[in-house]
Amino acid sequence: MFARLAMPEDVDAVTEMARENIESTAPHMTFNEEKCRATYQRYLDTASPTIWVVEHERRAIAFLLADMYEYEAADGFFTVQRVLFVRHAHRGSRAAVLLMKTLIAWSQRLGAKEIIGGNDNDFNSERTAKFLGHFGFERVGFAMRMLLDGR
Repeated sequence: MFARLAMPEDVDAVTEMARENIESTAPHMTFNEEKCRATYQRYLDTASPTIWVVEHERRAIAFLLADMYEYEAADGFFTVQRVLFVRHAHRGSRAAVLLMKTLIAWSQRLGAKEIIGGNDNDFNSERTAKFLGHFGFERVGFAMRMLLDGR
C-alpha cells in the first residue's frame, strides 16, 4: 500500500470514489460525473487541484484532493485538504495516514504557511478531528452552512 499522484488511468476509480463520497456524506447534493471528470482533467492539465491516490494490490482504494490559495491580505499561501476518501473496505487501514503524510510533505515542500483541513459535513466529524489531531491539526472556529434549495 502506497500513496502516489493520481495518473490518467485512475480517473474511473477516482470518479467512482467521488460518487461514493457524495452519496454517503452529502445526500443533499447530486453527483455529476461529467463535472467530476472535468475536475480530474483540470488536475492532469494544471495540477490545480492536486489529487493523490493510495494504491493497494494495483487498485486505487483512497484519494485526497487538495488545493492551494494565496492569502488575500497577507503574504504567503496555504493548502487545503478538500476531500479525503477511503473505500469502506479499507477504512482503518493505513490509507488515510499515507494520504495525510503526503499532503503535509507536499505543503512543506511548497512553502505553505498552513494546511486547512477537516470535513464540511456531519460524517464522522469527531473521528476526523481526532484523526487530524494526530498530525498536529487543531480545531479553529466552526464550519457552518445554510442549504438554499429547501432540502
